[in-house]
This record gives sequence, C-alpha cells and structure tokens, in this order.
Amino acid sequence: MRISFKTILKNIHPPGTTRGFLAASLSTSHPDYFYTWTRDAALVVRVLCDLPETEDNLLKDYVEFQADTQNIPTVCQCLGEPKFNPDGSAFSGPWGRPQNDGPAERAITFMKIINRFKGKHDDFIRKTIMTALEKDLDYIVRVWEEPCFDLWEEVNGIHFYTLMVMRIALMDGYHFFNNKNYQSTANDIQKRLETFWSPEENYIRVTQDEQSGVNKTSGLDVSVLLAASTFSSISEGFFTPASDKILATAAAIESAFLKVYSINKDLKTDLGTAIGRYPEDVYDGYEKSEGNPWFLATAAYAELYYLAIEEWKQKGIEINKVNKPFFERIAPFDYGTYAPNSDQWQQIISKVSTEADKFLATVQFHQQANGSMSEQFNRNTGRMQGARDLTWSHAAFISAVKAKEGLPITPVITST
Repeated sequence: MRISFKTILKNIHPPGTTRGFLAASLSTSHPDYFYTWTRDAALVVRVLCDLPETEDNLLKDYVEFQADTQNIPTVCQCLGEPKFNPDGSAFSGPWGRPQNDGPAERAITFMKIINRFKGKHDDFIRKTIMTALEKDLDYIVRVWEEPCFDLWEEVNGIHFYTLMVMRIALMDGYHFFNNKNYQSTANDIQKRLETFWSPEENYIRVTQDEQSGVNKTSGLDVSVLLAASTFSSISEGFFTPASDKILATAAAIESAFLKVYSINKDLKTDLGTAIGRYPEDVYDGYEKSEGNPWFLATAAYAELYYLAIEEWKQKGIEINKVNKPFFERIAPFDYGTYAPNSDQWQQIISKVSTEADKFLATVQFHQQANGSMSEQFNRNTGRMQGARDLTWSHAAFISAVKAKEGLPITPVITST
C-alpha cells in the first residue's frame, strides 16, 4: 500500500504542470493519458483524503485546480467536460462528452475534504470549497435525467453508475446544506435506479436509453459493482455490497469473465478470477482488438467482498433465490437466514473472506515486483499493458486493502 501511495504522489503535479494537476498516468504516448480526468482525480483524492499521511496542501491544490476548471471555457460548455490539460485548460479535441458522473464524484470528494478540514481550515472551506461544491450539486439536479457518456467514455445513455454517484452526492449535499431539493432529486434518482434490475436475467443492467456507442449485449459491467462499493452506505441499505441484487450481479459478471479470459482457466488455488470492464470489451490499452482484465476492476471485487462481510457482521446473512448464485460460486450453502456468530454464518464469512483475499492476490500476482500497476494485464499471458502506473489502479488497490483492514473508504454520510 505504501508503494501505491508513493506512486500516486509521483503522478500529482509532475514537472511542467499546474499545481493540483493529477495525471491519470505519466504515459504521454501509446497511450497518452497525461491529462487530468475529473472522475479519476476525484476518485483518487477521495482515497487520499482518508489517509493521515496525505498533506492538507495537496488537498487544497486539488480543490483550487478543480474550482478553476469549473470556470473555464469547454467544448461542452458544462461541468461534465471530462478531461483537462496539464496547464489546466480544457481538452478541446473530439471526445465522449458530457460525462456527468465527474461533477458528482468531485462533489463527494469536496465534502470529504470539508469534513477533514473542519476546525483547521475553515476560511478555505468557506471561501473556496463551498461555492464550487454548490455548483456541482446544482448541476446534478439540472442534468440527472439527461443522457451522457459513461465512466468508460464509450456509451451515451443513462447509466447505473452515474446515477448512483449522483444520488449519494445529493444525499451528502442535503446533509451539508439542508437543501430539500437535493433530497427530493436523490429520491427521484433512487426510483430510476431500481428500474435497472432485470429479474429475468437476475442482474442489474448497466445502461438504459442508449443513444450511441459500444453495444453491450449482455448488459453486464463491473461499474455496477464499483458504484455499490464506492457510493453506498450500509446503514441505508440501498444497493450496498451485500444487497441481494448486487451479489447476484457480481456472480453474473464473474461467470462471464471466467469464460472470456484464458488466464482464468486452471487458476492457481490461491488466485481469484481476473475481472475486466465488461465481457464485450475490445479496448486493449492501446487500440481495439481484445479487452483485458483491469487492475482496478479486480481490486473492486476484493473490496466488494470485504465490504459485504462488514455488512453481514452487522445484519447477518440471508441466502435467497436472488443472491443464491453468488453463494453457489463459493460453496453449496442452503437457503436460510444466519444470525451473526452462528456456526453457518462463520463458515460463510470465512469462505467469502478467502475469496476476497484471492482477488487481492490476483492483483499482486500480475503487478510488477516493484509494485507497478498499469491499466490492464493481458487476458492470455497476464503481462501488464496499457497506460503505465494508472493512478486509479493504485487508488483502487489502496481502497481494497483498507476495506480488508476494516477501515473502508466511505461516502460522507453514514445514515439518512
């Protein structure tokens, strides 16, 4: 985890860039990821905000850079502009825009920074963060029903992941500002999110009202699980890691990738399934051929399992028709309700914990000996490829390890 933290720091404000610039990767060609994506930066800083070794000045630089980007001209002329250049100007080339998950993720990260800064940097909160935060929250209220591009930048439509991050941002915003409009919009988003469940397929489909882009015939996408592990609250119980429909979706996605990637055949007993973005993926990290497992996607499975365990410790376990495929992948457990600390409950916790450790072991097995992690690792050979030391990969690894330690990176709110 220390190596990943140091790698992230190297990717923040590298030489020749504006303070607060967070590079998605230091790779400048084949592929060129030397930009700051609103989404990537927010997700990474969200993790850094919970680490005591992160300096407050780094967080201040992030806030100031992001606040500046809210006020500069962009192609989409909106807060959903996806990425910015090292000097802080907006990228003006052709791209999938808008990407409206970005302002929501940023709002959540702003609120986490406010919580950390309270009592220490109150002037900075009042003068710099609050105005930028309200801009993002008000933007979400205006655009949440409009199609946009997904977090993978490939499909224009209405996306489960985007709505999940918007909902939790507005719930957090309601608690910060007592703005009833934020709360009512979050409730409307929640109703829409519930329609993504496909009872016939027994999983959550990733996109509705698709306008253009990649055709994901299966409707399976790991972003659904990223949304659950990153943007849900156990006390709320809405699409949390241990919720029936999330577990069923996790089982369906893993089953698909077991068939897609040859490295998932004849796995060593201490390794877990290598997970990619979605089964139909053709982006190989450089161009279009065959999609591969991603470090952040595989780490997300470990995190999801660890978080589900924490939830079961509080609420017990119920195995039912919806979530049975998840438990069947691990052991032939019977239908029923198992109270915390019962013998069967302990067996389930032990089995799921072992599986979570296997996913984390897969991440470590495919990274380099020095801890380096690219964006992807090859579906056949397991060798790393794509953007080197993707900042998001390292943040995802830290987040999974923190979940294993029982200190998960959480949204701001803990209850409704």
